[in-house]
Amino acid sequence: MIKLLDDIYTWSVFSDEKQLNFNGWFIQNQSSSFGNVVIDPPQPSEKDLTQMQKMGGVQQIIITNQHHLRRASVIQEKFNSKLQINSADAGKIELNCDSNFSNGEILAGLLKAVVVPNNKTPGETALYWAERKILFVGDALIGDPPGKLRLLPEKMYADIQRTKDGIKTLMDLDFDTLLVGDGDSILSGAKTAVAEFINSN
Repeated sequence: MIKLLDDIYTWSVFSDEKQLNFNGWFIQNQSSSFGNVVIDPPQPSEKDLTQMQKMGGVQQIIITNQHHLRRASVIQEKFNSKLQINSADAGKIELNCDSNFSNGEILAGLLKAVVVPNNKTPGETALYWAERKILFVGDALIGDPPGKLRLLPEKMYADIQRTKDGIKTLMDLDFDTLLVGDGDSILSGAKTAVAEFINSN
């Protein structure tokens, strides 16, 4: 893993099929009540797992949508982590969840669950760290090309126009950094980039 921001680490696996990185996120302990948090974990290397272990392991795994379960089982088995996903997607994954969440809930004591409506899956959820003006997204937006944002191919959605309209939900949040599950993150000026995406669609 590499340290991207204070207390936030990332590791990536390049997808030959998609021609972009699948990113996982590790948030170092912000509260003794919740411990370390991992979001949307792709396959970690042994070096990544060792680093996580040295930093106290992983107490919680948060999944942003049913297709971002990825290699959560590896983390779960290694650290006996608790797994959670939006209740609307919970029945569609292979692993048992320890808890489900809904729109507006605060996860791990710091991340607000923000459902992105009319997306690829009904449980597509952005995770908003208000204090730091950081927004994590799964498949809601793809960081490609670098510095820009796009959706997945149109065939992935039931109604592409409603999906585009659903992205506007994110504009209600005060964020500057966008950390994406797929592609390149935007470390500053991210809300402007989201606005540009909306205005161009």
